[in-house]
Amino acid sequence: MNFRFRALVLILTLAFAIVGLAACSENAQTDKTPDAHATAAFKAEPATNNGDPAKGLQVFGRMPCLTCHTVSGMGSGDKEAAAPTLDHIGTNAAARVPGVTAAQYIRHAILKPEDLTIPLYHNVMPSFSASLSPTDLDNLVAYLLSLK
Repeated sequence: MNFRFRALVLILTLAFAIVGLAACSENAQTDKTPDAHATAAFKAEPATNNGDPAKGLQVFGRMPCLTCHTVSGMGSGDKEAAAPTLDHIGTNAAARVPGVTAAQYIRHAILKPEDLTIPLYHNVMPSFSASLSPTDLDNLVAYLLSLK
């Protein structure tokens, strides 16, 4: 990694830590059971996903995910990073909201992150609903589901 990029990542990480903000935590359980409206919104997403994980990795690489999250040591890598690792999101997402599949949780977290309640984090993750085509979204969800 070049020095300027590392310095920028460090500055952003420190800024988030100082302000006490963090993006959507994919490594933490939800702080409380979402209200009925939010749960219904998660359940409204498709229960399964037919995307291509390899193409999803390409989508992931184009997105700013690694600015805040880490995957297999890539990304911020700092304990004070804005968001935790996504390493096991494909498994963990199935246990986040009762009655919601991992595919539903991940898709909804990408499209409407404001519905997430995460302990110790203020959710500042933006919605990517306007920036992802349906195919790219399916592929990104497939990639994240493959992270077991």
